[in-house]
Amino acid sequence: MFLKRLALSVLPVAAVAAAMACYSDPVYPGNQVLGTFRFEARLDPARTTCDASVRDFAQLDDAGLFRFEGTFSRDTDAGTGYLTVQGFSRDAGYEGQGVTSTLRATAPRASCGSGCEDSAIEETLKVTLFSDSQARTLNRDCKLHDGGIPEGTPPAPTENGYDVSLACGSLTDVFLPGTRNCNCQPSTCTTAYTIQGARRD
Repeated sequence: MFLKRLALSVLPVAAVAAAMACYSDPVYPGNQVLGTFRFEARLDPARTTCDASVRDFAQLDDAGLFRFEGTFSRDTDAGTGYLTVQGFSRDAGYEGQGVTSTLRATAPRASCGSGCEDSAIEETLKVTLFSDSQARTLNRDCKLHDGGIPEGTPPAPTENGYDVSLACGSLTDVFLPGTRNCNCQPSTCTTAYTIQGARRD
């Protein structure tokens, strides 16, 4: 849930979702904007080793979710990519229909003690992007995604913008102990989510 908390320091997704600032006429890095998505992240208990009931490790609503928006863009000339959340852009790698973005940043947590200076979170968002026709094959539900690529035209630029409407994948936050005045309990653990994103624009 780095996007929420990291947005406040260096900005991961779980960290940024909590920083609800208003931005007008956003400008995204690169020369190609794929689209902005509304994401729902649902805790994945099988891959979570942190105590998700502790706010240090997860900030979920009554439905067991946290929500955020993210925009995918890239520079087709330089071969670089980006994920922007609440106005903060981080690197993202694009390969085929897959996108991976990893960010590590210092993130204080109460369970490390009040004097701890350098506890950190390393967050990885990994999704597969689907075109409108592929999303229809999945009935726009990531639960039907079996890891393969469904039938349909793959995502691509069109005269009406980039044809991509669904993002399915995971978000993983690894909580790392600090080394300066820290007594982190537990020292290292992971909070994992499955995520689904629907195109907003």
